[in-house]
Amino acid sequence: MQKKIKVMFYISTLNIGGAEKVTVTLMRQLNQEFFDIYLVLVTEKGALLDEVPLGVKIINLDIKRTLFSMIPLRKVIEEVQPDIVYSTLFRTHIAIDLAIIGLSNKPKTVYMSPTSPKTLLERDEMSSWMKFLISKAYKNADIVLSQTPEMKEEIAEIHGIPRDKIVVFFNPIDTELIDANIKGSENPFDAERINIVGAGRVSEVKGFDILIHALKKVLEVNSNFALNIVGRDAGDEQNLKDLAEELGIGDRVKLWGYQDNLFKFFYHSDLFVLSSRREGLANVVLENMYLNKPIIATRCVPYYIGILEEKALVPIEDADALAEAILGYKELDIKNYSSLEEVPDINSLFSELYREN
Repeated sequence: MQKKIKVMFYISTLNIGGAEKVTVTLMRQLNQEFFDIYLVLVTEKGALLDEVPLGVKIINLDIKRTLFSMIPLRKVIEEVQPDIVYSTLFRTHIAIDLAIIGLSNKPKTVYMSPTSPKTLLERDEMSSWMKFLISKAYKNADIVLSQTPEMKEEIAEIHGIPRDKIVVFFNPIDTELIDANIKGSENPFDAERINIVGAGRVSEVKGFDILIHALKKVLEVNSNFALNIVGRDAGDEQNLKDLAEELGIGDRVKLWGYQDNLFKFFYHSDLFVLSSRREGLANVVLENMYLNKPIIATRCVPYYIGILEEKALVPIEDADALAEAILGYKELDIKNYSSLEEVPDINSLFSELYREN
């Protein structure tokens, strides 16, 4: 019998988030006939724990912060002896890179870049110290995964990484899970309204404040729209509620908080809007593409230019342009969606990396 390849996924928690969803989806896509899968968590918590496939061995470091996880992580790596370690957050990239210093039997390391480094620098969200540590981790990695071709160029230039080490690997979506969640689902909305959905952690970076300002302008032209924001509060929920009330549209903005079944909100909506100030390659856009929903997005991800219609893309921070696009949503032709250039195959990627030993 062929020896199974040991793969260790390392992430802080499994709270709802893009990086966490990608991690779980990749674990679900790995063939357990050929891979022995371990999931190491800084803290064993989060709604996505229920979606971890059976057979995955979960190891809880039970530590409050990723920063303090290097020594216990090193001990786990020494004990498990994984062939490959995968990470999709900057802080876990750095923790792994530091944890394996000096190990005689180092695992192969695969780091997914969670967002655009160029945008982080432009928004002063990456300190020089953090940039140094990320660059060091990337240089020591066996493979760096980039969510888009544009991000690959940014990683190469900003972190000084050879381009042949960077692999474009589009975020996978779990179509079986989506289908199961929308089957027989009830419509959560007022069917008399035109229901917009925005989704993601409720924080400044998602630009929901811009979307609320845009909705105010939309309602001045067409009073039948309603905005539904779905996602866990990351500190901005009350600010958004206050903003909607100040604008006099509090009755047309509903914040649903975290929902177990996000996909039913997408499925029963009239259109999806991504108002983000920055993103990597938002899973929610890919999921709504799969559901054939009209999508409007800010130009926070250059790659959207290639997969969405031009009139569906608006400048970041531009509530006027966003309102105009929303009002014209029926003109969007979902048949014009371009498919991603390739379907991610994590089985092939990890198998080829293992054979390079």
